[in-house]
Amino acid sequence: MAPELTVGDLLESLSASDREVVVRLWINPFARTARRIGGVVATRDDADRPVVFVAEAKDTELLATLPETTVGSLLDQLSACDRDAFVQLALNPDFPMAHRSGPLLADRDEQGRPMLFLTEPEEAEQFGPLLPDVAVALGWHAPTQAPPRWRRAARPDGGQ
Repeated sequence: MAPELTVGDLLESLSASDREVVVRLWINPFARTARRIGGVVATRDDADRPVVFVAEAKDTELLATLPETTVGSLLDQLSACDRDAFVQLALNPDFPMAHRSGPLLADRDEQGRPMLFLTEPEEAEQFGPLLPDVAVALGWHAPTQAPPRWRRAARPDGGQ
């Protein structure tokens, strides 16, 4: 398995590209699917490691009105993050999951325009459910709290 991609690695790769080139996610190594980037969220994982999530855009019907994420805008967002933080992908806004990220790949889109794709590696790895705070920060889910639980009194006879 390839080592995890860090913000520093990604910044170095992006810095070699034209700032105006569009960046997309290229997920599912078995049936490649290009997705627009919807945000970057820096946080800490369950092991208290710094992690930066690069997320797919949620609302496909709004995509035509939103600007594409370019190398320049992604560089600006990542420059504010810890360079040693690991980069993961936040995918599937309706059932948010965290995935391992792979290297950048230069290619062209359907119209022949140059693009950069942040890929999911061939040995794709899903880490599990996305941290709830990240889903909220991306606007994928509303903040929620568990309902209060009422303690049930024990029965005097010890029965159930």
